[in-house]
Amino acid sequence: MPDVATKPAPGKTGGNAPPPAAPWPFPVGVYESDVQDYDQSLAQSTSAQQFPLWNLSPTGWLRGIWFDFQMTVTGQATNNVSYAGDNPFSVIQKCTLYDLGGEVVQQYTGYDWGVMNKFGGYFAVGDPRADITYSATTGTGSTGGTFHFVLFMPLEVVARDGLGVVQNESKPGWKIELYMDSQANTYNQVPSVQGTMRVRGYPSSYTEPAAQAPNGRPFAQTPPLPGTLQYWKSENKTMAAGNGTYDLTNGIGFPIRNIFYKVIDSGTPTRAAGDADWPDPYQLLIGNVQLRNISKNRLLSRLGKDFELTSTTADTAMGRENGVFPHYFTRDFTNHVGAEVRFKYLDTQVNTLLRLQGSFAAACTLNAMVNWLATPSKNRYALISGGS
Repeated sequence: MPDVATKPAPGKTGGNAPPPAAPWPFPVGVYESDVQDYDQSLAQSTSAQQFPLWNLSPTGWLRGIWFDFQMTVTGQATNNVSYAGDNPFSVIQKCTLYDLGGEVVQQYTGYDWGVMNKFGGYFAVGDPRADITYSATTGTGSTGGTFHFVLFMPLEVVARDGLGVVQNESKPGWKIELYMDSQANTYNQVPSVQGTMRVRGYPSSYTEPAAQAPNGRPFAQTPPLPGTLQYWKSENKTMAAGNGTYDLTNGIGFPIRNIFYKVIDSGTPTRAAGDADWPDPYQLLIGNVQLRNISKNRLLSRLGKDFELTSTTADTAMGRENGVFPHYFTRDFTNHVGAEVRFKYLDTQVNTLLRLQGSFAAACTLNAMVNWLATPSKNRYALISGGS
């Protein structure tokens, strides 16, 4: 008897029906929102001061926070105001981000924060000195000591898919502590009067996604790996002159995205003096694998090309930073840093040895600011696939 094709009953799909459409990626179904949530001013003094604690208002899905810093000095007349070293970013003694459980997620000084913006892989032009609104007034004029800069505190790692954004839907929730340093630690030559610093904060967020597009295709209701956190923390060690090793502590056991080493000379405690202390050549090892065995100039040349630095003068807009030696693992999709698909993060386990070694030209303090990701599954490969 010949086979007879069986038709599906009305209202039912056949065995060859296409699978349901995959949801649109999370950023497709949301709007970006930047809304002011903080506005506080403090008169600077001879000691550090804490700004009022900032408990972030609920905003949906938090990408990060913008900070607008404006120091205003009026009536300065007698001093020839100048900046040097980490100034004026040194006005921020410390900034700390706490999660919903009170754990420190990010903590840095103002200068280190600026370095993170410059080399962290978040912007086409991340250098805060190259911001078209940046200013720092010098000289004997009445406004000498006035300055302005903008910094970003990132949570989102990659804008393409929203990895790293966190839920910010309750209050009290995420909170930020901010300390302003003294006048003496903010300037090379201080103004004759003390200024007032105004801080305005703008959470950058995604709205809650709609259920589906007009054509019926659903929107993803969460970013990839919800609960993933991006950490930035610092550590340091005193290094003697001569051969030495530095074994990293922060971030070990997690995928590491950035390591920024900073050298402060012990005799002349500045980055400018510490710049000459960096080992030349130096080695960076993960376990027994040499990641780097190169000269200082090779490192700086690569930095200049990758970040499109245009100034040969350190500590200037689009120039390198004295005593700062970034190691970044955020360039794998295109030739632009931050265009990443997360292929090249350093895969570390709890017992991984990540060592910097070489001959230091003089005694110094070696700082390491580390950027790593913690996923709910603690699975580095989930960052690549977007799965669990």
